[in-house]
Amino acid sequence: MQNLSEATRQIMWNISAAWLMYLLFVIAMAGFAYGLYQRVMVWKAGKPDSERLGDFWKRFWYMVRELLLQTRVRNMGYPAMFHSGIFYAFAVFVVTTTIVALDYDLGTTFFNGWLYVVLTVGCEIGGILALIGLGMALSRRLTMKDEDIPHEVMDIVALGLIFLLILTGFLTEGQRMASLGDPWAPLSFVGAGFAQLFGGVGSGGGEGAHKVLWWTHTALAMFWIASIPYTKFAHLLFLPTNAFFQRFKPLGELARENVLEMMEAEDFDEETFQLGKQKTTEFTWKQLLDLDACIKCGRCEMLCPSAQAGEPFGPRRFINQCQDLHRAGLEAQAAAVAKAEEKEEGATAAVESEDIVGKAFDEDFLWYCRTCAACMEVCPAFIDHVDGMVEVKRNEIMMQGRAPSEGQRFLRTMENMGNPFGAQADRIDWVKDELGAPIVPSGGEVEVLYFIGCLTTFDPQKQRIAKDLVEVLKRAEVDFGVLGSAEKCCGDPARVLGQEYQFQSSAMEQVEELNSRKFKILLTACPHCFNVLQNEYPQLGGDYQVMHHSEYLRQLLQDGRLAPSVSQAMNTVFHDPCFLGRYQGQYDAPRDVLDKLPGVKLSEMEEHHNRALCCGGGGGHFFMDLKGGEKRVNNMRVEQAKTAGADCIAVGCPFCAGMLDDAVKTLDLEESVRVKDIATLILEALPAKTSAEATSSQEPPEGE
Repeated sequence: MQNLSEATRQIMWNISAAWLMYLLFVIAMAGFAYGLYQRVMVWKAGKPDSERLGDFWKRFWYMVRELLLQTRVRNMGYPAMFHSGIFYAFAVFVVTTTIVALDYDLGTTFFNGWLYVVLTVGCEIGGILALIGLGMALSRRLTMKDEDIPHEVMDIVALGLIFLLILTGFLTEGQRMASLGDPWAPLSFVGAGFAQLFGGVGSGGGEGAHKVLWWTHTALAMFWIASIPYTKFAHLLFLPTNAFFQRFKPLGELARENVLEMMEAEDFDEETFQLGKQKTTEFTWKQLLDLDACIKCGRCEMLCPSAQAGEPFGPRRFINQCQDLHRAGLEAQAAAVAKAEEKEEGATAAVESEDIVGKAFDEDFLWYCRTCAACMEVCPAFIDHVDGMVEVKRNEIMMQGRAPSEGQRFLRTMENMGNPFGAQADRIDWVKDELGAPIVPSGGEVEVLYFIGCLTTFDPQKQRIAKDLVEVLKRAEVDFGVLGSAEKCCGDPARVLGQEYQFQSSAMEQVEELNSRKFKILLTACPHCFNVLQNEYPQLGGDYQVMHHSEYLRQLLQDGRLAPSVSQAMNTVFHDPCFLGRYQGQYDAPRDVLDKLPGVKLSEMEEHHNRALCCGGGGGHFFMDLKGGEKRVNNMRVEQAKTAGADCIAVGCPFCAGMLDDAVKTLDLEESVRVKDIATLILEALPAKTSAEATSSQEPPEGE
């Protein structure tokens, strides 16, 4: 029996003129370096983005972890299988080639014994997995006609190159074994199989065939290295780079300039004032890197609610068409410079870059985005789609004056009345006369300050959310209060539409009111308010401990301050609001609350947690009804709930409640499906109040 600790083979058998291999390697690396240099110079021309440059070791660790574990890629089913097979196979190939090079060039002896066994078997298995993966990838493009990916000829060429590279590797190994023999042939079982093809070739002919195959394999490898920056193989560089430069600040915190300060400055010039992105030449270097990092895999649009609904929009289209526009601009600039040089006019010729809106896509395109961030959640390249689109929206609405008429209408209402719904007097009357919550005056102090939100306040159907939450807080004997007439819109509707001036005006007004009161917890039942209060207000001077009511209610249940005992037999699904789930990472709190309610059976819809489908109301769509889709997003979501067997859709967002309730009515499911906020479900599960508790709860709230 052979001793595996002695396993090895001769390196570079039958190969002379090794200097030619090194020459090819130098040429390949030169082509690689030049291509990479060109891309880096393109990124370098972008605007600054200093947020991406800190936390080096944290970024390095995230990059390595993503590179090795491929977490985002492995979550995509069929594509994940073939991609993982190819990636991990090449990882083994690279390690093995490096070990062989060290032994040949430096005289080390690593390629022996158990390491030889592991690497040799690993290469054989890796080669098989890579070939299977390539077959699956080709099948997806050629036979499945997958509409989620573009069918580009260069993709087929790229896959063909990898196939030839692996095939010639196996053929070379087989010819070596046929000509020289190999006492460790069982370790190279694929090569041994190919060796049977060359059994009748004489030693002289075998050596010649081996040289041809070896040099063909080497030339293909060098060509592949040189081609990386110029082809889709560039994602081997750009994806890890983008993983390194991924955002660490909260998803809901947008980059911004203080518009109010800019417009009030002494040197403010209305003629030169610019906000948002009008041209790709105004993108930051990270946004330009995003354009190159996209591999057109289609994962973003598989989860995008607008794309699923058949609307004329897609996050991949945004990135790809901006990339095409930017590259066209660079090519036009280079051509102009070359023409100027020919005429001896110098190399200063300039070409005016074209506007994103109007050239890359039409004026309606961006407004279909729900800002739900599903695209960013699944993108294997860590592209920040939403941030870029919001910046283009800012330019559209503030500089170009273009936005859907419905969007402009509710923004005017917001500007005139302090909210997008109605007169402030209506808010004041409702809070004082109907809500029954204590009002905290300026200078007042309370443990929990409840920020109600505009939709909950002005929509009669959503007012129940606030009333039920207030009642639950009273039952738990929480020291709480509300702002009363001092509460206006948090600014989120203007924020998502890009009306930055209106957002900052609203936000700073609310920051001033909040800062004039003392409280430990700022509570809200609206994830949109929650995101703005938690992630945007700190930029404007408001830093608070913000809690969504699902999280706070869970805490009350855990502390025993609430004891639900009334059984409610219902099959319930929880709809994850985008601004609570993907934006804040809060998935467990609402489900923990529902788990503590007697009789509630919690199920999951097809798309849930970080892959949950948007209700359709994000991105200002609660206020706008844009036509152009084949389906309605909110109807799609309710159909998912019905498929899951739900008779109750639990929600934690008034916007989601409105959109899903409308869909229930549209689909004629009012008799079988109810939409309820978790605060309402908790209140319904609490035992009836005693007469003393009922009398106490009817006491009038404090005045301002």
